[in-house]
Amino acid sequence: MTDRIAYLGPEGTFTETAARLVGGDVDDDALLTCGDVIEVLRSVESGEAVRGVVPIENTLEGSVTATLDALAFDTDLLVHGELELPVALVAAASDEVALDEVTEVHSHPVALSACRRWLSHNVPQAERVASASTARAAADVAERGGSRLAIVNPIAAERYGLQVVAREIADRTGNSTRFVVVGTHLPAPTGWDKTSVVVFIEENRPGALLQLLEIFAERDLNLTKIESRPTKHELGEYCFFLDVEGHLADERVGDALAAVKRTHRDVKVLGSYRRSGARRTAEADRIAADDAAYRDAAAWLSTWRDRIDRDAPTGV
Repeated sequence: MTDRIAYLGPEGTFTETAARLVGGDVDDDALLTCGDVIEVLRSVESGEAVRGVVPIENTLEGSVTATLDALAFDTDLLVHGELELPVALVAAASDEVALDEVTEVHSHPVALSACRRWLSHNVPQAERVASASTARAAADVAERGGSRLAIVNPIAAERYGLQVVAREIADRTGNSTRFVVVGTHLPAPTGWDKTSVVVFIEENRPGALLQLLEIFAERDLNLTKIESRPTKHELGEYCFFLDVEGHLADERVGDALAAVKRTHRDVKVLGSYRRSGARRTAEADRIAADDAAYRDAAAWLSTWRDRIDRDAPTGV
């Protein structure tokens, strides 16, 4: 089935919720559960699924490095959408268990970190056990039972038949996760977009990063994210992930990326897509006006270049 949406499973993850939102009113057959981020991407590359949904950033714990690395180094797929979901976490067990009797707490590392204060105060004696996802933690606790606890989302607790023993256990309110939708194309601009790229600095020299940032600053482009990651080639060699406001089709964004390509070793476009919750605003209209100025300037230059007689003799 080629119209399926692949997502990071198992069933009951926050990513499944995101995938259902992406697909609209879809049945279970339209969703393809995958074991990790790489499997999601490979499913889309092979045509087994038409789109994939993976987490890329969390309010409390920052970027999901497995997703960043996979997009940068393991695939040529492109991000063509994003959405944010609030994250609600509960503590759940297969049977009724007192908190002072809990010996293990299972969850994804990000969820364990998000509940660090609650865990230290309520189950300091319990071993923290990392799982591939919160839903996997729910499945493991449901299967093994005993004095184990899972930190999961309420949907996973219900799906795997766990009893909720505590709610709203995250250390901070307002926790959310950003998910990206990956596919094989770049969507058309909407007027309120974001472009994601990874830049490889040619050599580690003083001012190299400043030179990169100045390219965007000179064009009045706002970078909403900049993050370094190892290139996985040599120790101490890094690449930079950038999110810039605007679409690849915008004149200013295109001009900036061309300048980056000209002055740095390599640039990989990861996607150009509508920002989460995006709608056209006065700022989008200003960007469009600026783009018109860039096009007018390019047209002016072109008229003068057309007057050059390449065959005329040089000199006086």
